[in-house]
Order: sequence, then structure tokens, then C-alpha cells
Amino acid sequence: MNHSLGLLKAPHPGDGVPRSLAIRARSSSRRRLRATRAAVLFLGLLLPARVGFAQRAEQGQPSGHPPAHAPGQTLPGGDRTGPIEDELPPEDSGPPPGAASDEEIDLAELGLDPNAPSFDDQLNVYGFASFLYRSRHPVEDHGPSDPSSKTFTVANLNLYLAKNLTENARTLIEIAFTFLPNGGRRTDDTVIDTTVTDPTNYDRATQWGSIEIERAYLEYDLTDFLTIRGGRWLTPYGIWNIDHGAPVVINTGLPYIIGQQYFPEHQTGLDLFGSRSYTSYRVGYHLTVSNGRGGAEAQQDQDEKFAFGGRIEFELPWGLHIGGSYYRGRYTGLPPALGAKSQTYLEATYGGDAQFELGGLRVQGEVIVHDRRSETSASAASLGTDLRDFGAYALVGYRFHRLWNVMPFLFYEHILPAEFLPSETLIARILGLNFRPSSSITFKATVNQIKFEGRGVLQGTTWETIGQAAWVF
Repeated sequence: MNHSLGLLKAPHPGDGVPRSLAIRARSSSRRRLRATRAAVLFLGLLLPARVGFAQRAEQGQPSGHPPAHAPGQTLPGGDRTGPIEDELPPEDSGPPPGAASDEEIDLAELGLDPNAPSFDDQLNVYGFASFLYRSRHPVEDHGPSDPSSKTFTVANLNLYLAKNLTENARTLIEIAFTFLPNGGRRTDDTVIDTTVTDPTNYDRATQWGSIEIERAYLEYDLTDFLTIRGGRWLTPYGIWNIDHGAPVVINTGLPYIIGQQYFPEHQTGLDLFGSRSYTSYRVGYHLTVSNGRGGAEAQQDQDEKFAFGGRIEFELPWGLHIGGSYYRGRYTGLPPALGAKSQTYLEATYGGDAQFELGGLRVQGEVIVHDRRSETSASAASLGTDLRDFGAYALVGYRFHRLWNVMPFLFYEHILPAEFLPSETLIARILGLNFRPSSSITFKATVNQIKFEGRGVLQGTTWETIGQAAWVF
């Protein structure tokens, strides 16, 4: 889905994310390159003549206007300045000293070097970051896992490396820097502390963080309508997962159905995709095969069972975009001990999304259904035979061309988790403001009401106040 911010752009048309700092679209770049080369070639052919002409003029050579007393001119009284043969032009003995010859012209600089690449092969380095303040106040006691709190947080620091390798091949790497695992919680609810002493700094205490490889892939255009991508990539579904950069998204955080990863956020494998434009609409598609979801899916398929998925999307007139996505695979976790059985279950996810933009108006929504079926008796006791998660959200906002291009927006989300975690029903209502004072900076402020209803760990209502600054570099 296309967003109008212009902050981050995907390295391939139709891919959706970082928008003004990425590799240029191939077809338009080639047309501009051919036109530019034709113009430069014409100027290059004229350059030697103009350089030599200018230098002869500087050295007193004829320039179309004879000097006051040119050779052979008759002066008052009938005297001449010299013999008549002086009027004949001298033999051409080559360009004057210092004049540029054809061999001295830098063809590479003019874009005419036949050995130079015919595409933009520069390495593009860019990224985004975000910083926020969050204040959380539960109206009722939710237990020790959800107390009142207020904090500042560096939420994102992502770096992109993008490069065209050939006219038809390109690569993208996205790395997220994080302070985790320090301060995080293990599955047994114990806190992780990464404090160590630094021997290079007099054994003073320091805390180490980590990096997360969000994306690392190579893609190649097989035809105008088919591109193959291999490596680690974002699952092509919906709106929010593709345009996941903090400066691009409108709200301060992810919807619950996206954060819970009913669709896997990343996959490792192959993604075949393309699009085709018709008179009044455009059709895009994705077909995926991957290791699926698991304890270490980026390095190894734990169960040797591939996962399959797909997406189809339509870009219609009047700013309407609609799409549908599907994923099916087997989850297999890492064994708790050598020789022990791993947790495993089958899963299938279905999703639909729609987005409408007209002037400053923006309306978007997604709905996701996630089904799970256990295959082992060990997991059947806790997961049951069939489980279904359901969730949907809707967002509506309007962008004004004043007050830092402010967009007031409303957000609503309704979740029915299969295992009543954190509760049987979760409802979120958000009122927010999104400011874009420039093409590279976004400020956001929201007031969130989150209700936990029915059975589950949490009960009651929690209020949150969040302020966020996000920027592109």
C-alpha cells in the first residue's frame, strides 16, 4: 500500500516501505538515463569545437570581427599592413596548447563511457529512529504484571543498506539495533541483566544490547511482471507489516493483531511477486514458500515442512486499495533438551485489508483470523484441539496543511484471543494527533483506553498517554 509521507521507500515498486531514500524505480530511471545520455552526447560533440574556438579567440585568432588593423588592410594613404598572402589562413597544426582533445574528454564523467554501468549502482545507507514517553495507569488492579508506570524509551533504531547490483538485481539489508535482552523477561518471568565489566575501561560496568536482522535478501527481475526474492523478508500481508517504519505509520504503536504475529512478521525463503497495470486499476500478487515459523526458522527448518502463502491486491480508482493474504504452515519450536520432543502445531492465517485516500482523508482497516491445530498429545493438553484468534482494527484520520500538517485520527481495535491471554476480549480506543513538520520528522501524541473483559489474566481498564518523535536519516 502506498503512503504519501515520502519518508521511506521500498527498493522495489509495490513493496511499500522506506520511501524517498531508496533505489529508483527501474523503468523511469532507464528512460531518464537514455534521455540524459543523448543530451550529454550532443553536448560532448560540441565541446571540443567550442573549447578550441574560445581559446583561439583568447589568443587573438579571428573570431568573425577583424581587429582594428588586420593583416592586408589598406590604411589611409594607401599603405598596407603586410603582404597579401598574410590574409590566407594558416595551415591547421592541431589544437592550440591547452585545448581539450577528444581523447582528453572524461567520457565517464559525461556518462558516455561504454564500460560504465547503465544503472544507479551507488550504495544507499539510510534508516529511522524513534523516541517516546509512555505513562500507563490501570483503573483497576491488574496484578504485578501491569502496574502503573511512566518512562522514556528509545523505541527504534533501524539501519538500511540498499544497492542495485545489476539492471535487474538488487539487494536490501535492514538491521534493528536494540538494548535487549537487558531488562527483558524470560518465559519463566525472571528478569535478564546483561551488566558486565569492560576490561578496556578499567573494568567499569556496562550493559550490552543486540541486533535483529529484520531483512536480508536478493531479488531479481525475471520479467516485467515477475520478480523473485530470496533471503529473509517481511511477510507480504496487510498494511501495517510492510510499512512498519515508525515515521511512516500514523499511530504510536502496532495494532494488537500485528504485534501478536498471527501472520509471521518475517519469513526465510522465496517470495515471487509482481504487478500489472490496466486502464483503470492495478493488480499485484505474492506467492511465498519458506521455512515457516519455528524456534530458529532463519537458520533451519526444524520440521523440514515448508510453509506456503500468498497475497493479491488491487489498486482501484478514487484512491481505494484492497487486498487479501493467506499463510499455512507448521510451527516447530526448539527442543527443551537433547532428545526431547518439540512443541509443534499446524497453523493457518487469513487476512483482508482496505485503504481509502481522498485528499487529506485516510481510512484503513484490517481483519485477521488465525487457526491452530495441535499435532502432539503433549501440546494438546494446553492448546486444545482447535484454537482460533480473531481481530480487527479501523483507523480514520484527516491531514490538514497547517499546524505542522497535523492529522487528527481515531483508532478502534477488537480482539478475541483463543487462549484468553491477556483476557477473553480486548478492546482498544485511541484518540491521537500526528504532526509532520517536514518530510523526515514526525511527532505523535495519543490517549489510549484499553479494556480487558471476560476471563483471563487481566481485568478492567488501562489508560495510556504516549508522545513520540520519529525521524529518518
